[in-house]
Amino acid sequence: MSRSLDDLDRLAFRLSRTVRTQYPHLLTQGFTLTDLEERLLPFREARREMADGGADAFERAVLRLIAGERGYLQTESELQAACTQALASPSPSMSLVRAWATTSLRLTPPANTVGTERLTTPTATVGSDRTAEAKPDIKPCGCRFCGNRLPENRRMTFCPHCGMDMTKRQCPACSTELDVNWRFCVTCGRSADLPEIATPIRRAG
Repeated sequence: MSRSLDDLDRLAFRLSRTVRTQYPHLLTQGFTLTDLEERLLPFREARREMADGGADAFERAVLRLIAGERGYLQTESELQAACTQALASPSPSMSLVRAWATTSLRLTPPANTVGTERLTTPTATVGSDRTAEAKPDIKPCGCRFCGNRLPENRRMTFCPHCGMDMTKRQCPACSTELDVNWRFCVTCGRSADLPEIATPIRRAG
């Protein structure tokens, strides 16, 4: 059974999703520390999806990410060492590593697969028909971030599997955080290209 995502996993998940959907060229080109802070993991937006709301929780998690914990990011060893040293200080802060602002970072394969184990559906086995018949005839809608099935008949703000805020989404043009039902971006004015909101689907018969 897979473990639940913690804040480090959530940041890696969000970073990977943003790069893949908004800046796919950065998958091969890489990005700088400044890009990470200003465009890819902006504090105001990313911290809302974290479970730990402590004053330094966000910067501590970003420092752990850059330091190479769990292998989600690859960068120069000097920057990783500086992040590790910053984490050991009484008040961990990104300001302690800004001397490496132009240093290149790159997502690794583990970052592009974090959370995807929840997308795997067990293969049906012989003799499972009776079990299948006992299941409800309503298929729950899925989380748009991790794809996992959601509990029925419950109003939820955060996905119980990946912890992402399901009331928010990103503008496809500028990545501004938008409420899920907004039709246009409040920053650049582009259509939010809203997908049809998933609803439970009943099986025929």
